[in-house]
Amino acid sequence: MLTTIQDAVKQYLPAKRKTSSSGWTSFNAVCCEHNGESRDNRGRGGIITNSNGSVSYSCFNCGFKANYTPGRHLNYKFRKLLSWLGADENSIKRLVIDAIRVKELVGPDEDSVKPEEEVSFKPRPLPEGAKSFSEWKTFLSLTDDNYRIPLHVMQAVEYVDRRGGNLLNRYEFYTTDDTDHNMHKRVIVPCYWEGKLIGSTSRTIEEGIKPKYYADYEPNYVFNMDRQTPEKKFVIVVEGPFDAMAIDGVAVLSNECGEVQADIIDSLGREVIVVPDFDLKVVKGRRVWAGSTLVDQAIEYGWSVSFPIWNNEVKDVSAAVQKYGRLFTLKTIVDGKQTSRLKIELHKKKIHS
Repeated sequence: MLTTIQDAVKQYLPAKRKTSSSGWTSFNAVCCEHNGESRDNRGRGGIITNSNGSVSYSCFNCGFKANYTPGRHLNYKFRKLLSWLGADENSIKRLVIDAIRVKELVGPDEDSVKPEEEVSFKPRPLPEGAKSFSEWKTFLSLTDDNYRIPLHVMQAVEYVDRRGGNLLNRYEFYTTDDTDHNMHKRVIVPCYWEGKLIGSTSRTIEEGIKPKYYADYEPNYVFNMDRQTPEKKFVIVVEGPFDAMAIDGVAVLSNECGEVQADIIDSLGREVIVVPDFDLKVVKGRRVWAGSTLVDQAIEYGWSVSFPIWNNEVKDVSAAVQKYGRLFTLKTIVDGKQTSRLKIELHKKKIHS
């Protein structure tokens, strides 16, 4: 069982190959033309296997690397390698399931909950003068009844309360009277990675202020990863932080998900269900669905996509939680899940039409 993935890779290797005394099996690399290089014809791709069931691929031309070790998930880069070697979509999906079974067999591995490439984010402070809602609550409890609560504090609290999902009791938010970047008209959402503050994203509470979100964190960050506890069977991926907080999912903080973000999400080792925003905009007379970009990437990463049955006015997860409640929204997401590429494409076309 431990060598399942390793054995599958060997079956897809090109017939023209050679194995050296060091254990490397070399052949024409299958990755170069997908990474901006010309097709390899000098045998610069190589695979090495180990007795523990692990397998590593390395290209000495374009530099692409991918590896798998029993106890880990089958990440995006390794799945791409399998497709370049000739594995079809269904075969890759079976191997993804096999990797999960192996992980359950060998038990928890400290490395299996980390991305293949070490990811870290430098600490960044909150905006100048940021004070949490909890601090304001404590301060107000010590003041007399004549104290006038600052307008920016009242507006920030009211905004979060309107977003639903009981967020005021489940997450911490901040506000400030600093006018830089219109921070006094925003709700500050702290961003954490492995328990450490690495920045923030601040959402405007007034219409017309741009940008809607002011981001202060390093690239490739995935919001709310610290809330993904081991007992969860799947992870829901959304675009915005308030959508993620509404159902304790994760947010890629845009309508696109990069490869590093995909690897971070895959490192959870569970089914991934993407729920894009469904709002349409009219651009030059044409209806444009920005969420389709995230759907296309979900297909590429081998993830499920959900098309929940919601009221036409409900365009995202946060709005759904406001209207239907958290538990029912989760049920509609699971019920609306599609795993077939064809069915996902058909649902996507229906939204565009």
